[in-house]
Amino acid sequence: MTTFWFLAAALMAVTMAGLLWPLLRHPSGAVVADRPAPALRDVYRDQLRELDADLRAGTLSPTRHAEARDELAHRLLDDSGQPGIVQREHRSSPLLAAALLALLPSAAILLYLHLGNPVALWGAGDRHAAEDSQHELSVAQVEGMVNQLATRLRDKPDDPEGWSMLARSYTALQRYDDAAAAYARAVALAPEVAALRADYADVLASTNGGSLEGPAMEQIQRALALDPDDPKGLALAASAAAERGETAEAIAYWEHLYRLLPPDSQTAARVAANLAAARGTGKSPAATGISGTLALAPGAARTPAPDETVFLYARALDGPRMPLAVLRRTVRDLPLRFTLDDSLALTPERKLSGQARVMVEARISASGNATPQAGDLTGQAGPIQLGAQDVQVIIGQPSVKP
Repeated sequence: MTTFWFLAAALMAVTMAGLLWPLLRHPSGAVVADRPAPALRDVYRDQLRELDADLRAGTLSPTRHAEARDELAHRLLDDSGQPGIVQREHRSSPLLAAALLALLPSAAILLYLHLGNPVALWGAGDRHAAEDSQHELSVAQVEGMVNQLATRLRDKPDDPEGWSMLARSYTALQRYDDAAAAYARAVALAPEVAALRADYADVLASTNGGSLEGPAMEQIQRALALDPDDPKGLALAASAAAERGETAEAIAYWEHLYRLLPPDSQTAARVAANLAAARGTGKSPAATGISGTLALAPGAARTPAPDETVFLYARALDGPRMPLAVLRRTVRDLPLRFTLDDSLALTPERKLSGQARVMVEARISASGNATPQAGDLTGQAGPIQLGAQDVQVIIGQPSVKP
């Protein structure tokens, strides 16, 4: 981008110099005159005196004298069109030069911005830096608004809707402990709202390693006691029952939930798949995903920074290399226990559950770019049978520059 603007500025400078030089140069030079030279005038003056002398001597009649004067006058007029050499002054135009200097570059830049494509000048690094700065700015703005809401609630603590909004905001920022505390305040202020208790149970499970037992189960039961048709409460209750191995109870909850949903919705499709698996007419729940451990090799080619991005994904053995499921974390999260399933799919058309075996790959990116770059650290495992629960993926080798 710098080279382009340097060349554009050089061309503009050359153009402006060619335009402004004639307007600013000092007066100089000789040009063609518009009147006869003095020598020519003397010749015709002598001939006129001779005609007058002949008239006085009587050798020339008055009529002939008049005709000769007229002829001499005509010749003088004809010969006066021949150029002589005199000095003519050339005047500079500084005001016009200043106007051109101000208007032409500005007009050129405005036309380029309107008709050109300035974004095409950006290098990949410029674009990624801009995207990263915009992402950081948006996260900072969200956190700033959340902090403002928390400050307002300290001054006005009796606002259940405010506490609920704060809890959802903390959940979106993955601050589950703060979200649980905010949900506790909201539930205390609005104890009869079933949906609020179901959301509270979901966050409590996140703070308890994903388990729905204990305090989370207590909130699920109280939510369904308040509203037996609460969708999230039914879904969580079914998952908790399946987690305990109580298949019949899980089926009952899923059947209840399925009757409440639009038949053509994605949620209904997922519930139907869970029912099919629980009834033994489809894949078991364990066979719809892959779980295991992701770690960094002790002898990795380089030591990544804690905030570098970690991509973990599964892809089909054949066909397009677009991932079927993607999990994004940072180096500070390693080692981690992971699960790849359809909830992490990039598109509804390509899901992990549609494959029998897949490759599981991981990559650490210093730039945070989803496209492989030189210097990335990679690792892979596979082919892996769908439903495997003990997959080990070790990151340790630099990828080849694409």
